[in-house]
Amino acid sequence: NGVIKVELESLKEFATARQCQVIDAIQEHGSQSKAAKALDINPRTLERSLQTVKRQASKRGWSPDHDMTHSVPSTHVVKGVSTFYDENGSPIRQWVKSDLKKQSQEDALQSFAEGLVEDLPKYQGLPSKPLTDMPQALTAYVIGDAHIGMKVTKERNGDSDWDLSIAERVTVGAIEKLIQASGGSDTALMLDLGDFGHSDNLNNTTSSGQNHMDMDGDYGDSVAAQVRVYRRSIDLLLAAHNKVILMQVRGNHNSSTSRCMNIMLKAFYENEPRVEVMDNAHKFQHITYGNNLLVTHHGDRMKPQRAFEYVARSLSKEWGQCDHKHMLMGHVHHETSVEIGGMLISTHQALPAGDAWHSDSGYGAKRTMSAIVYDKKHGEVQRHKVGIGQLSV
Repeated sequence: NGVIKVELESLKEFATARQCQVIDAIQEHGSQSKAAKALDINPRTLERSLQTVKRQASKRGWSPDHDMTHSVPSTHVVKGVSTFYDENGSPIRQWVKSDLKKQSQEDALQSFAEGLVEDLPKYQGLPSKPLTDMPQALTAYVIGDAHIGMKVTKERNGDSDWDLSIAERVTVGAIEKLIQASGGSDTALMLDLGDFGHSDNLNNTTSSGQNHMDMDGDYGDSVAAQVRVYRRSIDLLLAAHNKVILMQVRGNHNSSTSRCMNIMLKAFYENEPRVEVMDNAHKFQHITYGNNLLVTHHGDRMKPQRAFEYVARSLSKEWGQCDHKHMLMGHVHHETSVEIGGMLISTHQALPAGDAWHSDSGYGAKRTMSAIVYDKKHGEVQRHKVGIGQLSV
C-alpha cells in the first residue's frame, strides 16, 4: 500500500546503490519474492539486504514501526529515543539523543561483509546422488585453535615451524585422514572451536587490539588461506556425508574476522542444500542431533561451571529433550574433561606449534585433531584422533 511504499522510499537515504535497487524492485513488483525473481537473486539474499538497510536506518533514528521518524546526520548515531504518547496511543512528543559515530571494528566488518554478499558468486556444487547405506550418525570434526597465519620458527621456540602453507596443508590433511578413519556417516559437523585465524585486523593484533602477533604474510594472506581451508574441507566432507554443517566459533584472536567470514560463507553456500552454515553472532552455539545436545564456546573467560549454568538456564527445552549433553571448547590447547550435572564439558587439543611466548612460559600439549561420532540414540560411540606426526609438516 501507499504507506509501505513511502517507508521503503525513505529507507533509500540510508542505503547503498545496490540496496536502492532492491528497494526499487520491491516497490515496482509489489512483493519481496517477485522482486527477488526480477533481480535474479535468492529471496533470502534480498531479505538480508533489506534488513541491513533497516538496521542502518534505525542507528540513525529512522524506524517508523517503532515511531522513530527523526533521523540524525550520517556523522552521528542515536543513543536513545524517548517518546510520549497521548491517551489514544499516538506519539505527541519525542526526544532523540545522539552522539558522534563510534563504530566498532566488528560493526564495520559486518557492514562490509553484508554489502559484499549481495554480489558474491554462489557455490556451484557438482552433481551428486545421496550416499546410501551410511550410518545414521553425526561425525564432528573438531578443529582446535588452528591459528592460521601464525609464524613460528623451530630455532626460536624449540618445537617446529608453523606458517601459512603448513597450517593449510596440516589442517586439510587432518580432515582427510579423519574422514578415512571414521568411514563417513549421514551428517558431518565441521566444528571450528575458535581462533581459526591468528590475528583479527591489519595491525596483526588479537580481537582486543592489545596483543601483537607474529604473522606469516599479511592479514589478507591469512584470510585467503582460511577461506581455502574451509572450502577444501567442506568439499572433502561432502564426498563422505550427505549433509555438512559448519559451526564457526568466535575466539579471542579472531572474533570480528570470524563473524565477517561467517556472513560471507552463509551467502556463498545458500544455494547448496547439503551445506548449512550456522550463524555465529552469539559466542555460544548449539545443535541437537537425535538424543544429543552439542554446545560450543571458545572457552575464553569461560569456566566449566559457568558454561553448565548457561546451558541449563538458556537451553532448558533442549536439555530436557536430550539424554546426552556435551560442551566442546578450545582456547587452552590441551585436553581436559569434566562432568557437571550430567553434561560432559571438554577442551580439545590443537595442531599448531606453540609460539615463542607459550614455549618460553613452559606451556605445551600434544598436537592432535579429533573426530567424534555421535549416534542418534546412544550418544558418543566412537572417537578418532590424528596427531601431528601423521601429517606432512
